[in-house]
Formats: sequence, structure tokens, C-alpha cells
Amino acid sequence: MKILFLMRYKWPHIGGVEKHVHMITRELAKKHEIKYLTEKEVGTDKWEIWRNIWKYKRLFDWADVVHIHDVFFWIWTFVTFHGWEGVYPVPWKNIVVRKISEWMADGNICVGEFIRKYYYTKADFIIYGAAEKQITRRFSKKDAIFVGKDGKDLEFYKKLAHKMKVKLDVFTSDPNASKYFYKYKYAFVNGYLAILEAMSQNTQVYAYYDNPLKYDYLNMTPFNNLGYKVPTWDRIADIYEKLWQK
Repeated sequence: MKILFLMRYKWPHIGGVEKHVHMITRELAKKHEIKYLTEKEVGTDKWEIWRNIWKYKRLFDWADVVHIHDVFFWIWTFVTFHGWEGVYPVPWKNIVVRKISEWMADGNICVGEFIRKYYYTKADFIIYGAAEKQITRRFSKKDAIFVGKDGKDLEFYKKLAHKMKVKLDVFTSDPNASKYFYKYKYAFVNGYLAILEAMSQNTQVYAYYDNPLKYDYLNMTPFNNLGYKVPTWDRIADIYEKLWQK
């Protein structure tokens, strides 16, 4: 199968969407041919994108499947909805755009159960991400690690580390920072991928919320279920294949 992914940025640009696509591509590429189209090629303004995208008509003709990741004004076939825009309450404009995307798509994947609640999306599949299998490493865990973006979350975690009397190592620009969780006793992280990667390395997670949506983002998950096992990326790739075969 020939697959075309449409997205804003491509790994190693740091971000959950970029890493998600990178990791599923590693699995899907074992059986399929995959190409990308990003804003680097077509621009950032939506009218500029529509002017430029026709230059890539041959790429769309080549593809058996076109799948977009959170780019709502491009061409719809299949779509993955990742996260939220960071504004609470969610503006009605954002909800309407998502609903239009859902209606126009042949199928969708939602990263998180909370998307159903806040965007009224009828999801074909709900996922949370995955983590690579880790080799068991013996290490004397101590202190805490933050992996994420600079901002108010980091400021909160700095205060938390001070209160807990632990040293906090901060990673905001290292795309490989998730490989270091095994060294730490605590992981101060908010995104699903970072949470799952920390869990897979037996690092205790502290996640911060400051509004009801972020609370549901963290709590409408199976992470606390007894016996929950962190999925591997091959399982997530299987879900994509099931969606395309609808």
C-alpha cells in the first residue's frame, strides 16, 4: 500500500504528533511505502497551501491512502486528531472545524477519550500512543526529570521539585530525552507519549493540570487500570491499518 501522511512538521522536529508519526512509520514501512507532505513544502497560510498543494497532484495520485494529522484545512480522507489547541474552554470555532473534518473524512483516530467529550467526535478508534520496549537496566533512581515545552507547566514542576526536595533535570529541546527516564525516580510530564515512555521505564509519573479539560485528558485514560500494559508501536500501526481497511 502507498501511504501519504500530511502533517505540519516532520521528526526530528520536537512534538508529540511528529514522534507519533515517526514511530508508526517505522512499523508501517515494513509492509508499505510511505511519503510525507508538510508545511515546509506547501506553506503555512491556508490560502497559500491551497495554491501550492496542486503542485503535488502527482503525489496524491500516487497514494492509495492519504492520512492527515491535525491539519484541518488540507484534503480529507483519513485523519488522526491529536490533543487540543491549549485554549479552555474550547472555542466553538475549534469544535466546528473538528466536526467538519470528521464529517469529510472516511474515518478517524482520536488520541484520547477526552476528544469525544469536548469535541463531540464520533471516533472510529481511540488510542493513547505507545512506547518502545526497554531493556531492563539496573540504575539507582533518584531525582526528577521534566520532558516537554518551556512554559507554565515547567514553572509549576520547578516549584514541585523544590517542595519535594529533589533535583530537577529539564529537557525542552532534546528529541531523545525520553530515553533517560530510567535514570530518574520521578517523571514530571503531561503528554501521553512521555507518560507512557516513563511508565515503560518504571519511572513514577507526576502530571499537572490547571483546568477541567486537562484533568479529563489525564484521567480519562486506562493508565491507572490494574494490569495495564503500555502498548508497543506495532499495535498502534495495526490500528491504522484497520482504519484504512474500513
